[in-house]
Amino acid sequence: MASTTLGPPALDRRAARAGALAAGTVLLGAMSLLAAIEALTGRDVFALPFVASAAVVAMAPRAPLARPAAVLPGYAASTLVAVAVTAVAGPSVWTATAAAVGSLVTMLLLAAPHAPAVVCAAFVGLTGPGLLHPLHTVVPAVLVVLGTALLAGRLLPHYGYPPSWR
Repeated sequence: MASTTLGPPALDRRAARAGALAAGTVLLGAMSLLAAIEALTGRDVFALPFVASAAVVAMAPRAPLARPAAVLPGYAASTLVAVAVTAVAGPSVWTATAAAVGSLVTMLLLAAPHAPAVVCAAFVGLTGPGLLHPLHTVVPAVLVVLGTALLAGRLLPHYGYPPSWR
């Protein structure tokens, strides 16, 4: 005879649904803010690397590559490597490749891996957006993604983004 009480499997399903809804809420919030900022400023903050970062932070908030200690230095290192490589070689698919590889190696040496930051480096190498790209595009986008996750970690009961650096 089947039990009519909520046992562990039912609780697990409820927790999974609540976690999925919380992650969706975090992603919706981050993407909405990125879209609004892009619409207001014309800066490319609603770009694939930042949307991917928002998804990583939303889906796996406790994963090492979702932590602020990976996201911030990962983007900083990747963008700086990419801007330097692009300044020397000019934008091309080969520059994008060199920027992506150089950024990956740099992030691993810094123990700050964040895969979407490699996409950002490739984008910079491919398009050559200029020396100010890190300041007017990358910094605001990363702050929106992390700020949304930190705020959600305080407000949403089923979303546990750690406010700590590590």
